[in-house]
Amino acid sequence: MSNFMNISSDTDLNEQKYNKPLYGMHGQFTLTADVTVPYFSTLMDIPRATKELKTHEEVAPSLDNKYTLQELFQREIDPNRVRREIVDGYLNVHNKLKFFNSITVALFPKDFSGVILPDFEDYQNNNPEIPAEGSSDFDNSFATFERKTFGGVQYVRAPAANLARLRWDEGHVDAVAVDGQHRLHALKLWMQDRNNSLTEFMKPTRISIIFLLLHEKAGFVANDIDDLSNIKGVAREIFTDLNKNAKEVDQATQIVLDDRSLESLCARALVTPGTCEDHDTLLPLSLLRWREANNRFDQRYFLNSLVNLHLAVGDLLDLTLPSNQMSKNHVANYIRTVENKLSTRNDGKLIVEIDTIGENGEAATEERSLLEHYRADYFDSGSDENDPEPIRPFIGIPPSYLPVAVEGFRIRYSPWILEILTKFQPYAKLLGYARKHNLITGEFAQYHSQPKSARQHLDGVLKHEHGEDWQNIALGQHERAIQNIKCAGPSELGEQWGFKTIFQKSLLRIGKRMALSFTPEERGRLGGINDFLGFTNRLYNADLLRVLSKAPLKPVDCLWAGIATHPSTNRIMVNRKSEDAIEALLWIGYVGVRYAKMQECTISSETGEGYLTPRAVYQAISAKNAQTQWLCSTECSRLKSTLETHNNYFAPTLAERNEIDEWTTDQLQKEYQKIIRERIITILGLFWIQQEKGTEQGDNDTGPLQI
Repeated sequence: MSNFMNISSDTDLNEQKYNKPLYGMHGQFTLTADVTVPYFSTLMDIPRATKELKTHEEVAPSLDNKYTLQELFQREIDPNRVRREIVDGYLNVHNKLKFFNSITVALFPKDFSGVILPDFEDYQNNNPEIPAEGSSDFDNSFATFERKTFGGVQYVRAPAANLARLRWDEGHVDAVAVDGQHRLHALKLWMQDRNNSLTEFMKPTRISIIFLLLHEKAGFVANDIDDLSNIKGVAREIFTDLNKNAKEVDQATQIVLDDRSLESLCARALVTPGTCEDHDTLLPLSLLRWREANNRFDQRYFLNSLVNLHLAVGDLLDLTLPSNQMSKNHVANYIRTVENKLSTRNDGKLIVEIDTIGENGEAATEERSLLEHYRADYFDSGSDENDPEPIRPFIGIPPSYLPVAVEGFRIRYSPWILEILTKFQPYAKLLGYARKHNLITGEFAQYHSQPKSARQHLDGVLKHEHGEDWQNIALGQHERAIQNIKCAGPSELGEQWGFKTIFQKSLLRIGKRMALSFTPEERGRLGGINDFLGFTNRLYNADLLRVLSKAPLKPVDCLWAGIATHPSTNRIMVNRKSEDAIEALLWIGYVGVRYAKMQECTISSETGEGYLTPRAVYQAISAKNAQTQWLCSTECSRLKSTLETHNNYFAPTLAERNEIDEWTTDQLQKEYQKIIRERIITILGLFWIQQEKGTEQGDNDTGPLQI
């Protein structure tokens, strides 16, 4: 829907709207080779700053706008917070000392409709005469100096004292705050409250503004830096550096902006880079909950949550920096763990190439492992060679090693994680619906990716296109359909476990075990991720993976009671013990299927040749001497232990026994254990026998359990 037009294509449209000149100082940041960021520092009065500078939300909205994950957070302003905390809680407080530090602004080229363009393009008559019409005699002093013009920007530097002059064509250029947009928005609200008028004592107020001059004609240089291919990429990089450590931010924002956190980088590696993008394997950002620091994704249209992915990655990697970061032994062990988990090399190391000076004095490169880097850069070269001590703490994986670590994650972890997160039946159904109705790349995603203020503007566009019922047509019907997938089937069975964070974490832990821990011999016996997904998909189709799935059990008939839901309230118990119990039950169920397959038998309530009862299967795989072969005895003990913590809810079964009053404590405890064991076998019997009822043609390995 973009109204894009090349700004050089029709000079009749290029009516000049140059603002009045600004005067200030030229500066630059050049702290590393081949990177120079020039800037222009000036002062603007409040009326001019609020009129000529924009926040990202004021840039012309378009459904065609696509954003990277970082840009989405860069654009978002909470107007209520700005009003409450900055305008009313600061600017309007009587006799309070007030001051704003500098606002950083980038100049963005735009087309005639206001949509931001990738780069500046020159056009006719974009270099106005000096002095500017109506300006003071001081402006004339810049007439003899060399002008730099790019797009609709005119920049002049004086040879002395770093004095400079800046103008831009407001018809072709937007001046957008990349740092301080909340302060700028607060000033705009404050001026609106005053009907854009100031008292005499307010008029001398000046706002410090720093303009980033992101064009080679102004001296900008960024050689060999990734993702700086256009003006938006440059601005985003600077915004990230300015903001990610400037103030306390919520967890979702940290995940998006933190380029020095391994877990954050790995979580983002599971997701498409921007909105309105689909991918064969990556999770589409358009279906993720990314705005809030909330790990839940069981409501609305969300396939997953960015915070949940971050937590899952942290759980799977299980990398905890040593508490004593000055302990060389603890740090060395941590580094070895990192390399063991993320190296893809035969030698098990994380390697980067570093620049060195060869013996002949010429530049050379050498490979250095992460452990070698630690020994070389964190120790005093003059200390005891036999027992050196670190001179600074190891605070995390160095930035130069993060790309190779993330690549190791992409190769060793991402494939099976994404296999589970996209091919487990409820997730596959949600993705299938979204693709069928173009929710990932189409209007649904385009609308939801916009900032709140832009959505308000676009409401009218969609209303014009779809009519009065536009919200239901474009949004509501799809959200309800996806919510129905999350609660599909009889309502009395509750929601799908697949969209609960504790259940997904258990799936991923089992996936990690199968993908990274199995020997080839174990994989031949116990199968792989696709086999496990086939098992869970059949459970899903049989309605056994519902929060309130029923089982022929007394006195509590909820299948998951005592495992992941409370026996009396049916509320989900969100804790590590429940996660472990879910993982144990799924693993025991899956291993039972593999055991029967190896025995070339069918699990059934029938007896005889070719059949195994659930009790016989459970006894075989739960035995301690079977742990080596079936890796299941520990999980059986863990599941029993979890259920035994709720003995009092299952105890009424004992009331049927007349001699209960005469039992000793040991006898009573043994009876409890028997009840728990029978409960587990009954549940597993449902898993092993009845799940074939949910078979649907086309599911991933969801054929009947004819084993």
